[in-house]
Amino acid sequence: MQFTTILSLHFMQKPFTQNDRKKIQQKIGFTVGIMLFAIAMFTAIYLFVLRDFMQKPDTFTNIPAIMFGIFGVFFVGVIVYMLSIFTKDLKSGVKNCIEGVVEDKRLNIKKSTSRRTGTGTRSGRSSSSSTQRYYYITMNGEAHKIEYKMYVDIKVGNTIYFEVAPNSKTVLSYKILESQAAKTLQTVPKLDKRTYPSYKTKQAPLTRRDEDSIRAFYDKKLRKHLTYIAIVGLPIFGLIYNDLMVFVLFLFPLPIILVYQLYKAIALYFNFKRSLDNRKKNLTTTQIIDKVFTTITRNGSKSSHHSLKTTYKTIKVPEDIYGKVTTGNEIIVHEATHLATAIGLTLDDQYYPF
Repeated sequence: MQFTTILSLHFMQKPFTQNDRKKIQQKIGFTVGIMLFAIAMFTAIYLFVLRDFMQKPDTFTNIPAIMFGIFGVFFVGVIVYMLSIFTKDLKSGVKNCIEGVVEDKRLNIKKSTSRRTGTGTRSGRSSSSSTQRYYYITMNGEAHKIEYKMYVDIKVGNTIYFEVAPNSKTVLSYKILESQAAKTLQTVPKLDKRTYPSYKTKQAPLTRRDEDSIRAFYDKKLRKHLTYIAIVGLPIFGLIYNDLMVFVLFLFPLPIILVYQLYKAIALYFNFKRSLDNRKKNLTTTQIIDKVFTTITRNGSKSSHHSLKTTYKTIKVPEDIYGKVTTGNEIIVHEATHLATAIGLTLDDQYYPF
């Protein structure tokens, strides 16, 4: 079967190899395994919990049965859908082959918290939380969902080639191709903050803008510590105020968390004062080896931050600065002397304060 070029030379289709089919079949087998495990679990719940519960005349017998049925139908629907898209890939027998430069990387974190209220004799409230991570790269202006291993291996600026199933979006294989950006980064030593050479760091006077950035960082961190102290300390101080000191022991480990947060808040204050009184900032020369854009969704609210991974450390930067730099750029990171925060960077002899 010949290559079929679609839209551009960077996108084409090829027939499945035996290994490709094996990967899709493994996905089907894993999905079937989940389905069988769920059926066994649902059956056990019905036999050992719901069947006896529904026979009691003094309980709301229809409510758990209806909820159990709705959840079961939803779960089966998801499984059937997943099996259908994997089967569709096997029947089509072709895969999409994409080549291009990685323009950006994005990590999408979805956090959700659900609360349930019990009924009958076991009334009460319970909550559960879940966190899901999705990994994306942008190539030729289009976002592609990928798996964790590929996300870690590739860097922004790499030219890559990868093959993906068109319906399930399963990554079948990928390869990092030679590029000028990759060659540049191969000459960069693998260093971290602990082993970074001291000759790459020097000091310079703080500017008024730097002081404002340090104060903003201090205010944000202090509010966070005070919030924890208020939440954890309220029940503890409430018991102490009512002469119930002995019951504080039953709140373990809350007293330890309270002491730790108090310590962190005090240490933060003194480091903040030392950073301003020193009137200096650290300037560290380093090189960008990757960029990551992270979005966090929590029960409908959304936040995001932009990070640069360098040979020195990973730093968070504003969105406008994130768009100005690329992998391989040499930058100078400006940091407060006694606080773990970057307050700006220098790129091509131009200073960009945060």
